[in-house]
Amino acid sequence: MDPSKLEDIAQRAIDAMKREAPQGEAQARVSSSRSSNVRFALGIVQSCGDVRQEHVQMRVVLGKRHADVTSNQTDDASLRALARRAVEMAKLAPEDPESMPLLGPQTYVSVAEGFDPALADVSDESRASTARVAMAATKQAGLKEAGFFENSGETSVLASSVGLRATTRATYGEMTMTARTQDATGSGWGISASHRASEIDASAAAHVACDKAIRSAHARPLDPGKYTVVLEPAAVGELLGFLSDSLDARAIDEGRSALTKPGGGSRLGERIANELVTLRSDPADPDLPVAPFDDGDGLARKAVTWIDRGALSAFSYDRYWAAKQGKEPTPWGGWHLQGGSAASIDELVAGVKRGLLVTRFWYTRWLDPQLALITGLTRDGVFLIEDGHVVAPVNNFRWNDSPIAMLANCEALTKQTWRVDRYSRVPALRAHDFNMASLSEAV
Repeated sequence: MDPSKLEDIAQRAIDAMKREAPQGEAQARVSSSRSSNVRFALGIVQSCGDVRQEHVQMRVVLGKRHADVTSNQTDDASLRALARRAVEMAKLAPEDPESMPLLGPQTYVSVAEGFDPALADVSDESRASTARVAMAATKQAGLKEAGFFENSGETSVLASSVGLRATTRATYGEMTMTARTQDATGSGWGISASHRASEIDASAAAHVACDKAIRSAHARPLDPGKYTVVLEPAAVGELLGFLSDSLDARAIDEGRSALTKPGGGSRLGERIANELVTLRSDPADPDLPVAPFDDGDGLARKAVTWIDRGALSAFSYDRYWAAKQGKEPTPWGGWHLQGGSAASIDELVAGVKRGLLVTRFWYTRWLDPQLALITGLTRDGVFLIEDGHVVAPVNNFRWNDSPIAMLANCEALTKQTWRVDRYSRVPALRAHDFNMASLSEAV
C-alpha cells in the first residue's frame, strides 16, 4: 500500500483515541504486508500461499497506565471501536513504574534501500519455477528433497499524538532446501536469502544441499569432545543470535549477563573476542538494511559497533534503563559480523590439524544466561577434518557452547559474508575448543 494511505490511517487512529481520552497520549503503528510462499517435496509442489494483511496497532498512555490493541480493520467505525477498547483497558491497567512518555519528532539516518518491488511481488509462476529448479537438482543427483521459498514485502508507518512520524519499507526472501539420500543415511541443506530478488539463487542453494547430502552419507562414528571447528555461516548466525541478551545493559547491571564482571560492573572495554572480531549494526548498511527506527516506539537507530577488534564497546539500552542510568538509549538493529581475510571456507579448513566442518545448528536453546551457555544439535552434514582436508562424514552431536566463547576462540574468518536470516549477515569462521557434548543419533 502507498505509505501516504497508511499515514492517513495512522492519523485517523490517533484522532479516534484523542477523542476518547483527550488528556492521554496516543500512538499508532499501521502496516501493510504481503507474504507468499511455495512448499515442495519429493518432486511435487505440496502447497502455496499468498497472504495480504493490514494491521493497525494502537497504544494509549494515561499517565503511568497504558494499553495496546490490534486490529486488521481500518475503517473509521472500527478505529473508533478499537480506540474505545484501548482507553477502557488502559484505565483498568495497573500503573507501570517503568512507563515512558511517547516520543515526539525524531531525526532518522538516511538508510540503504531495503525494498525491492521485484521481491515484494513475485508471481505464482516465478515461485513455482524456483521450486522446479530445486527439484530438478535433486532429481539429477538421485536424491529426495523438501524445500520452502518465501518472499515478503512490508510498509510500516509509526505516528504519535506528540508529533512522531516514521515510515519504512522492507522486503525479504529466503529459499531453503534439505536433500536426503535414498537410504536416509545422508542429509544436506542449503540457503539463499536476500532483500533483493536478483540475489536469491535457488539453483546454488539446491546444489549445496545435494552435495552435502551425498558427502554426509554413511557417517563414521566419532566421540564427543572439544574440537577445532569450521562453522559455516548458518551455524555462526544461529549461535550469534543469542548474543543480544548478553549485551542488554540492564541484564549486565543487574548481574544477569555473561558480560557482568564478577562482583559487579560491566566488562566494557575488555577484550572478549579475538582481535579479528568486529560486530556492527548500521541501518545504512547496503548489505543488511533495517528500519531507521525501533518498531516499538520509534526510537532512532544509528550505527553501533558492539565489539571493536575484539573489545566490548557498546551495550543495548532501552529508554527506561538509559534514563535511569544516565545513558543514551541504544536499540538493537541486527548483526553484521565483519569478514576476515580467508578467501574461502576451504582456506579455513586448510588451517585445521584435526577438527570438524559443521553445516548448521538446529533446536538451539538457552542453558545458562549468566554464562551465555547455549545448547543445540548439529544437522545436515558434519565432517571430520585431518591435516587440512575433509576426510569423512561423522555423526551428529549435541553441543553446549557460547557465542562469546565462539568469538573468543575464533582463529580466522572468511572475507565474504552471507545473509542467513532477516537480521544477520556473517562470515564462516574457525574456532578452537568447541564443546561437542554428546552424540546425536539423528541424520
